[in-house]
Amino acid sequence: MTKIYSKIHFVVLLLCITMLNILLMSNLNIKAQSGSDFKISGYADTYYAYDNDNNGNSLRQFSVISPVRDQFRINLAQITGKYTYKNLRSTVTLQFGDIPRYNWPQAPNEYLQYIQEANVGFRPAKNLWIDAGYFLTHVGAEGLLPVYNFMNTQALATYYEPIYQSGVKVSYDFSDKVYGSLYLLNGYNVLADNNLNKSFGMQLGVKPVSNLEIIYNNITGNEQSQGSPGKMRIYNNLVVKYSPVKKLDFLLGADFATQQKSDLNDTANSASMFSGLLAVRYNFVTGFYVSARGEYHDDKNGILSGLYPTLNGVSSGLKASGFAFALQYNPTDNSFIRTEARMLKTDSDLIIFTKGNTFSESRTEITLGTGIVF
Repeated sequence: MTKIYSKIHFVVLLLCITMLNILLMSNLNIKAQSGSDFKISGYADTYYAYDNDNNGNSLRQFSVISPVRDQFRINLAQITGKYTYKNLRSTVTLQFGDIPRYNWPQAPNEYLQYIQEANVGFRPAKNLWIDAGYFLTHVGAEGLLPVYNFMNTQALATYYEPIYQSGVKVSYDFSDKVYGSLYLLNGYNVLADNNLNKSFGMQLGVKPVSNLEIIYNNITGNEQSQGSPGKMRIYNNLVVKYSPVKKLDFLLGADFATQQKSDLNDTANSASMFSGLLAVRYNFVTGFYVSARGEYHDDKNGILSGLYPTLNGVSSGLKASGFAFALQYNPTDNSFIRTEARMLKTDSDLIIFTKGNTFSESRTEITLGTGIVF
């Protein structure tokens, strides 16, 4: 199996190199078309992560970013091609690293882990775009690439949000201050659908002033596998970005979801979950930033977290809180070096973290990350 996996990686690497050469060569021809534009960009990110959770393997729990402990690893290496011509546009991003390896679909669709985005769109009218294909999610305050986040890690709220999605997006700019999108998706954090139902989503963003942006996101659908009893889920996400002064940024993310027939005490009733984060970043000297983040997650019925054993013998969903602190240095405008310390604490009766031979209600972690955009 290891040899097969290595061969797959080698073939994909060759395909990526071949695609890069094709894109570079085709770029010369595309620019010959009047009004067309083709751009290539890249990103590379490496990390080292440590935590004191002795869970018996190298994979860290609740970690989309920096998922492997005690090793120098590649978070993400990607190359993106973007093409625009009159009323057409397309984006293709190929990727490699621990983020796609451990978070994108596995067998029999493991080839999908190398495709971050692949979509095509057209503009039927002014300010109106219709795009279809694979996308990164529209939900969440924190993004996938660490370079654009305040921290190396993602909060629990972000961890349980979707990472990617596939479907059709209709977007419209109402004005310079108001924009919106409607989505028809295969499902919540899926590329290949797991049932015959589709999910619906929306986004509405408002910029009342230049230093404030408020975004509401939603995904609604039945996410149960085909043949299982349907459970309609409504997932709501609120994002607020605020910069009161030039060097100070605030970020708020709040998620609230309900799902039918999911109450552990009475499966005929709906259950709900709440998750949130509040982060601040300050640029105290040119090139240097300090950031802090608080987070909270309450999913006692396990809508998204699933169920964990407890000391009292009754399974329960995840309830946890955390705090993180980070120091960042940008050697250049397109690169960063960041170190972060984080502490997560769960309900005292949940059996999740391990220290030595005993269970622990907390985990301490330290991550070092560096990356470049080109």
